[in-house]
Amino acid sequence: MLFFGILSILLAVAFAKDTCYTDVGAACNSLPKPDRELMSNCNAKYGYTKKHHLVDLQSYANANIGISFEFLLMSSYFGNYEDQREGFKKLYRKFSDEMWEDAINTIKYITKRGGTMDFNQSSHFLKPTNVLELNELNSLAKALDRQKQLANEALRIHSTFTQINKEDDAALAHYIEEKFLEPQADRVRDLAGYTNDLKNLLTDDDPSVSIFLFDEYLQKSL
Repeated sequence: MLFFGILSILLAVAFAKDTCYTDVGAACNSLPKPDRELMSNCNAKYGYTKKHHLVDLQSYANANIGISFEFLLMSSYFGNYEDQREGFKKLYRKFSDEMWEDAINTIKYITKRGGTMDFNQSSHFLKPTNVLELNELNSLAKALDRQKQLANEALRIHSTFTQINKEDDAALAHYIEEKFLEPQADRVRDLAGYTNDLKNLLTDDDPSVSIFLFDEYLQKSL
């Protein structure tokens, strides 16, 4: 009987630690002026707890925002009156919108899991580059590099939540797989195909015609 009594006390202490229920009880006991800090566990946080996990997600969201603006600049460049590459303009505007949507979705997921977004968190895996005044082939190469960088970072973040004996978080791992890994595989494959196809076309005697036809193909296929 004594054993069960001690076990009950231990279980009560174990379950009472770091819970919203315990915080609410402490806050109610401090009436009429409850301290909000006493309810620090009444939030949506669960699963991953390390600070660097949140930093990774914040950094990834900011990277998508930055790359979205890069693609927007590239789209504007090819859509000006001098170049008039409507296909390239459409392609890079599409990527810009997709990167922006990925950033918004990441921010929503951070807040859904009880975190906050830090727009000052730098993207450690990206280095600023000049994306203006690129020719058609160079722009495709730059776009491919950017998509690979995002894909590799998504894989790295995913691996931190699926390693044995570490803070596994199946929900976050599934989110990254569904929202990033699969779409990025398609983008990388498409851009790799575009880059090699255009490179092969430029071996013709009149590359301007090849670029024009390739731009027409992009405009109709997207």
